[in-house]
Amino acid sequence: MTRSMTPATFECERDFAHSVALLYWAFTDLEARKVWYGGRERGFNVAHHTLDFRAGGAESWRGQPHGAAWMTNDATFIEILPEQRVIYSYVMTMDDALFTVSQQAVEFSARGTGSHLKLTEQIMFIDRTDHLAQRIEGTQAMLDHLNAWIDNRETTL
Repeated sequence: MTRSMTPATFECERDFAHSVALLYWAFTDLEARKVWYGGRERGFNVAHHTLDFRAGGAESWRGQPHGAAWMTNDATFIEILPEQRVIYSYVMTMDDALFTVSQQAVEFSARGTGSHLKLTEQIMFIDRTDHLAQRIEGTQAMLDHLNAWIDNRETTL
């Protein structure tokens, strides 16, 4: 079998009506991530989700989005600059087969009374699994869900 990989890079940017502190907290707190990232509230069947948010730490998620194939997302945090930037690498599998390897940087900044998020991802699609449009769409949907979840929170930081 001939193996292949296809590289791609994309960016997503989003403004939030909330402070950088609240937005950053939502990215770094396991209970928050369980809700907006890939949780049961989004219709996912989640087997496990762990988070050790520190440089050298890891996040591990296994779930089944909307009855699709079982997926994993295993990340390692490379650099964390609180309320400024998080850089991490992650691999994703589908039904236990590797299908993407990525590096992602998430930058946080103040914008007026709210905040701005810039996400940059470098990705390798493994063995002709290229689905860049769906990855961008999924990332945008995740940010939409994050924004809606923060908007509905009763408290702020």
